[in-house]
Amino acid sequence: MPLLSNVPALRLALAYAVHDPASLLPHATIPNLIYLPIPVSSGLPKLPSGEKPIIRALVLDKDNTFCPPDTSKLHPAYIAKLEKLKASDEFSHNHASILIVSNTAGSSSKAEHEEEAKYLEGELGIPVLRQHPDRKKPFCGPDVLAFFKEHGVTDNPAEIAFVGDRLATDMLVAREIGSWSYWCKEGWRNPEMPGRDYRNIFNKMEARFERLIRGGYGKAAPLPATVVGEK
Repeated sequence: MPLLSNVPALRLALAYAVHDPASLLPHATIPNLIYLPIPVSSGLPKLPSGEKPIIRALVLDKDNTFCPPDTSKLHPAYIAKLEKLKASDEFSHNHASILIVSNTAGSSSKAEHEEEAKYLEGELGIPVLRQHPDRKKPFCGPDVLAFFKEHGVTDNPAEIAFVGDRLATDMLVAREIGSWSYWCKEGWRNPEMPGRDYRNIFNKMEARFERLIRGGYGKAAPLPATVVGEK
């Protein structure tokens, strides 16, 4: 879903960009989903105690993260990666510990969005969040928390990691509820044609923003508020 079609999300992202730009930065950056470390916690910053965080739940974006933009095509390399994540020590304890949260699949009651959600669930064995029409990313954080609590995964936002290609939605929803974030900087890449860039204008603008804030101003993503006690 283009950011311009989600005006409340655009307003929130712009407010952070002006007043607290570091909050739009990810806690960790990877080229694409295939590079997500296992265990997921191993690639995240240390806690104030010096230990690595405990991760019990994983939220995955769809478009330009594990599927090409605006499609439900599943490449074997990405299917294999998802299977490894499902079988890992962090997430094998509960079939609901990995959740797909997309602003297309499962994002509305439209037939095409529901069909896409059911297709992904059938092919991947991973549940897709049915988003409330007024609480799409980055406002769906409470619904994500409710899902994981209802399914006995965790009720602690600091034990959740979000993975996606967008600073203004995927990283922002993680920030809003006090969770961790991984940014897929290159978006989705075909392993057979790694040079092809599927990112849109918003992805590329965010990449320039990230370079400016992190490189030019020396900022880093703040630790989740739930970790440092701000909430």
